[in-house]
Amino acid sequence: MLLSLGMLMLSATQIYTIFTVQLFAFLNLLPVEADIAAYSFDNKTENFEDLPARFGYRLPSNGLKGFLIGARPENACEPIEPPPRDNLTGAFIVLIKRFDCNFDIKVLNAQKAGYKAAIVHNVDSDDLISMGSNDLDVMKQIDIPSMFVSEVTATSLKEDFTYDKGGHVVLMPDFSLPLEYYLIPFLIIVGICLVLIVVFMITKFVQDRHRARRSRLRKDQLKKLPIHKYKKGDNYDVCAICLDEYEEGDKLRVLPCSHGDGLLIFTLLVNFLFLPGTHIHTV
Repeated sequence: MLLSLGMLMLSATQIYTIFTVQLFAFLNLLPVEADIAAYSFDNKTENFEDLPARFGYRLPSNGLKGFLIGARPENACEPIEPPPRDNLTGAFIVLIKRFDCNFDIKVLNAQKAGYKAAIVHNVDSDDLISMGSNDLDVMKQIDIPSMFVSEVTATSLKEDFTYDKGGHVVLMPDFSLPLEYYLIPFLIIVGICLVLIVVFMITKFVQDRHRARRSRLRKDQLKKLPIHKYKKGDNYDVCAICLDEYEEGDKLRVLPCSHGDGLLIFTLLVNFLFLPGTHIHTV
């Protein structure tokens, strides 16, 4: 039974692994939606790809609409200028240049200035980088979303879609499931299998205890068995279990045996058989 449960656990794990791999492959084959949708004042629209940071909050499911402003200073390695204080109700998003300091410092400075999101762009490269943080204290302070874009994307955004040119952008969340979406079901399956194994082991232990009690003589039956006092010269003088020699006057209880030669004489452990005063040796 235990082996069967172990095989079941292994099979469930294998099935889940195959399912996860197939789902991941399926998601990768889906058409990638634009992460940044940019709109100019003359209704020009352009879509750009980005890579979300590994810190900060996620974008809302319906996206984040805002007006794009270039950071001053551009690298945002020190406190930057806040967004305009006018009557606009929309959020402001800051565009930051890469290098000179860590990503988390740039985003934290953007947050402190009052921006609702930050876009960091590459320099002399169109590669996308997953921005991370090595400073736990700084990372805990960041509660705005941020993402990384290429240099060509940043150039296009600056030319046609910034706030001073009448444009705005919409940051869309990635169509991808975080790691915990895959890990949690796996842990649930493993946990269920472990619980089943523990329940089986407890049940088997209880059944073995009941079986042992059923095969043991009852107290009233044990009292009916004849008692023999050991005397020197008897045919049996050594306990068959502990190999200890009997002493004069030891009480030996005679049990019926199904062997062909009739009776075997045993001395039973009284501590276990509820009869005080009987010697503990067995023949």
